[in-house]
Amino acid sequence: MKRTAKTSTPAKFSELPKTYAALCAILMPRTIHDEIELENVTEIVDLMAGHKLTKDQADYLNTLATLAADFEDQNVAALPKLAPHEFLAAHLENIGMNASKWGELIGIDRSTASRLIRGERGLNATHIRNTATALAIAPELLI
Repeated sequence: MKRTAKTSTPAKFSELPKTYAALCAILMPRTIHDEIELENVTEIVDLMAGHKLTKDQADYLNTLATLAADFEDQNVAALPKLAPHEFLAAHLENIGMNASKWGELIGIDRSTASRLIRGERGLNATHIRNTATALAIAPELLI
């Protein structure tokens, strides 16, 4: 399998372009062939997740997330299924987001967000839909 070079990704979300074409100049969306390409895509997805995006940025993020998921489905050994709140807590930790920021992002108060992440309350359809959209993740991971 051919190894691909690491891309140079901006350090902050505010440094990312606002248009699809300009984002493609950083990393052209295409089928992922190896772990380095996956790492390049994941780095940009993580940088964009949780921010207010332009329509072009949202389309670009969705495309990259889909490409990453396709590669992982075909190449990564299946991980044990986590409970929705466990997956969400781990994902938020991975992207450096706390419960308060997540709650604010999806329109719930800090107390409710904390209870949901601890598993004291179950995620409802609105929580799942808003989280999947805001964090560019598959809703199935939260069910």
